[in-house]
Amino acid sequence: MSSSDLAAVVVTVCVLVALVALITVLSQAFVLMREFRRKLEVFDDKVEPALSQLADTAEMAQAEISRLRDLLNIAQKVAGLAESAGAATARVAAAPVDKVRSAISVLRGKDSDEERVTAPRSGER
Repeated sequence: MSSSDLAAVVVTVCVLVALVALITVLSQAFVLMREFRRKLEVFDDKVEPALSQLADTAEMAQAEISRLRDLLNIAQKVAGLAESAGAATARVAAAPVDKVRSAISVLRGKDSDEERVTAPRSGER
């Protein structure tokens, strides 16, 4: 057996060992990929209903937000109307109230004058 034959045998054995190692690594990789795919399917089965429920909840929340926005707009309009009504009531009631105040002040003024006339002066008894 010559050195070239020995080198060919050693290289062939090394290639066979490398090929067996490569096949082993690839088979383990395929096993891991199958397991990963199975776990991903289980995860998808669990997550899909949750995502669907989350989407439904988001739609409901959006509808509630829209409803609240409408309610706030209505409340602002009502507040504006109440403010306008209050101002109008104040304007309508202002004239009679002013007249009643002036009448009261006039009557008080007369009462004061009468009290001054009928009340004894401090020096008189």
